[in-house]
Amino acid sequence: MAKKAICIGINDYPGTYNDLSGCVNDADDWATLFKADYGFDSVTQLKDSQATMSAMKAALEGLVTGAGADDVIVFTYSGHGTWVPDGAEDPDEMDNRDEALCAYDGLVLDDEIRGIIAKLTPGARLTVISDSCFSGGVTRAALRRGNEAVARGLMPSEAPKPRYMPPEDDTLALQSLRLPVRRRIFYPESGMSEILITGCNALEYSYDAHINGRWNGAMSAHALQIIRTDTGMSYLDFHKQLRRFLPSSQYNQRPQLEGPTAMKFRPLFS
Repeated sequence: MAKKAICIGINDYPGTYNDLSGCVNDADDWATLFKADYGFDSVTQLKDSQATMSAMKAALEGLVTGAGADDVIVFTYSGHGTWVPDGAEDPDEMDNRDEALCAYDGLVLDDEIRGIIAKLTPGARLTVISDSCFSGGVTRAALRRGNEAVARGLMPSEAPKPRYMPPEDDTLALQSLRLPVRRRIFYPESGMSEILITGCNALEYSYDAHINGRWNGAMSAHALQIIRTDTGMSYLDFHKQLRRFLPSSQYNQRPQLEGPTAMKFRPLFS
């Protein structure tokens, strides 16, 4: 049984005025956990300019297609999340938007990720961890964080920041709020071939957070702390403990655990 992981962290988003601070730390911390606590054979990291669209998709595809039955593989992403209008030819989102991960040089759509994961060998065990935003509401919240910091008695430089990249077109952003809700073509959890752990639900922000003097994702920081107390816990037990920390008064985000029920009872990363 092989154990391999890809850990991606992007702080630097050139030309956007929307850089982050904790994503590279997340990638480093997850990589250390997999190697030191779970004995992974291979952990590859893509950070900042290394994490292009093509590199991210190639890394995920190599991880998925190279996995044999009973192999354990993990893909982690920390960075901005965003959305684009759902494709008219293949409408599948209830809010008319496709979720996307923000690579260093563009977007990787959820449809592209699903297409790659569909190539997973039966019996291979894939966990996807996404500490990013998939917000369907306010599109400029990051610009208010200085005022929020003052209200909470924090220095503006230490204020939580949403890991959300607004669409470039403000008109498009406003128009999306008026789009009619369609009937979603659901992807039932029972049909998933992977476990998915997210920092928030599809209508929330995941926050870049200054915790114990260091920047991380709020979800990643708490998740890593929990896992290190018991590396043999199940996904379900892990998620229950994580939800004791989040949402909180500072970080209004609800981490999600999705996947087949039987897989949720398995020990983490096994």
